Amino acid sequence: MKTIDRVLKIFMPPLALLLLFAISYLTPAAFAAGDASPLAVISKTEGRVSLLSPSSGGKWRKVVAGDFLFEGDRIKTVKKARAVINFISGIEIEVNEETEFVIKLSEKQGDRREEMDMILGEILSKVRKGADYSVRTPQAVTAVRGTKFGVRASRNITEVYVFEGQVDVFNSYGKILCKEGEKTSVGAGASPSSPAKLEEEDLSKESLWTGKQKEELDVELELKSEKGFIAGLPVEVSLKVPGQYDGKIDVKTSSEDFELSADGKKWRGAERFKMSGGALTFYCRKKRPGPGVLTMDNDDIKTLITAVNFDEAKEKNLKLKLDDGREMDLQFKK
Repeated sequence: MKTIDRVLKIFMPPLALLLLFAISYLTPAAFAAGDASPLAVISKTEGRVSLLSPSSGGKWRKVVAGDFLFEGDRIKTVKKARAVINFISGIEIEVNEETEFVIKLSEKQGDRREEMDMILGEILSKVRKGADYSVRTPQAVTAVRGTKFGVRASRNITEVYVFEGQVDVFNSYGKILCKEGEKTSVGAGASPSSPAKLEEEDLSKESLWTGKQKEELDVELELKSEKGFIAGLPVEVSLKVPGQYDGKIDVKTSSEDFELSADGKKWRGAERFKMSGGALTFYCRKKRPGPGVLTMDNDDIKTLITAVNFDEAKEKNLKLKLDDGREMDLQFKK
């Protein structure tokens, strides 16, 4: 039988969302096919951050770092509370205090993209190039393709400020292009104002609540499987960082049938693995076909989100033992 050795290897730069799509690039649409497929993960919380999901029966619950988020989830922060959320598509948002929004998927020319439906508050979005993303408020829609920008929404006005790249800000009354270093505002029943230069006051206000950037380790991530990414078969996961780093890495999976193991023998749903000399190898296995998500995190490495699509096995082997003692090997092909 011919064996196919599949290896997927990627170098992860620091200070950017670290993500990987295995076998095929998994879009939000691919994950929307199953109700249990997450769109994002809570990377950091400070204070009380709450979640109202469509299936919760109207009950809010507290969320913590490592919790997965799905389409239709509603997030809320109270006073002095903040959060950081990382999306599989490569988007990172920082959520300010007293903010409330809903995670949605919108259709555009047959593709589905993330859309933050803001009710109140302030978020800072960091969008990788090529990602399609928008923030909707009662007054306007802000749409981007690769940028860093903030949206502040009150009951009667929306403010948009751009730190990198450019964004379209529009509603039924008009549309403007807001470029790097500019800001605009949109009132109820009015078109977006002409872009104005960001002042030092705007920059200092943003720096008061957003997280301070710190230098993080470069990471090399490798997935390896002898027969491809097949449901029920183990996949070897290797992490490497420069130097003799010996920190611990928290790894979590998106579903109960997606398991982890240090040795490929004992399996569980979440693990804390220890790197040794800047290297770590462990195994993952998904029992049923479909997409699965791994998150890897610690204080020195920015949250890694790895999405792997596991195919259904096309061959199955069965060993039978007959009454006369003989053994028979059967192979089923789909």
